[in-house]
Amino acid sequence: MKRTMALVVFLFVPFLLFAQPKIEIVGGDTYDWGTVKRTDDPLHAKIKIKNVGTEVLKITEVKPGCGCTTAPLDKNELKPGEVATLDVTLRITGYQGSVTKSVRIASNDPTNPNKYLYLKANIFVPISITPTSYFAFNEMTVGKESTAKVTITNNTKESITITPEQVVPENMGINIPKKLVLKPGESFEVVAKVVPDKKGYFNCSLKLKTNNPDQMEIIIPGYGNVKESPLFNN
Repeated sequence: MKRTMALVVFLFVPFLLFAQPKIEIVGGDTYDWGTVKRTDDPLHAKIKIKNVGTEVLKITEVKPGCGCTTAPLDKNELKPGEVATLDVTLRITGYQGSVTKSVRIASNDPTNPNKYLYLKANIFVPISITPTSYFAFNEMTVGKESTAKVTITNNTKESITITPEQVVPENMGINIPKKLVLKPGESFEVVAKVVPDKKGYFNCSLKLKTNNPDQMEIIIPGYGNVKESPLFNN
């Protein structure tokens, strides 16, 4: 009798080990839109999730890594061989260059309870702003001039005309001429200068107009933290 029970257990344990749900992202764990334009925003894709196991797969949570991504799922329980669809939307406004986002898919797959889907895109912009897309003012002090710089580059094969339209605050100095023409591949260093008159959080913005139909407006924000001048502390 004991020998029979041992044989039953010996045969049943492997069945339990192999009889389990198994999640698979059809086509691979990475979805790549390739090179896109900002005017393509938002990006869409329908991603298939399949249960390649032998038991019911229960998807308990689908969580995008950032607010720019949504990924509702059409059903949460999949029988062996069944497929569900993730309706993915990725917003690319404000992004430039290579972008990678992730979506975590939690399920009862014992070997892979947290499956990650990676979303990739290369956002082409006619005019890029580097090294950051904003003016970073460091060590700002009341009554002392502070400077921040960014570089704008023409990534197209045609010349682009850029004109400044609005500077906030008005007392912030900008070195852009009234009509700036960037040849293909040409760059220009934009310098912003300001003398803060009060301590606290500082923000600014520079609005530019261009003749490129895919990027007719550029807004460069700026940030900083203004400290009180030592002269006023004595």
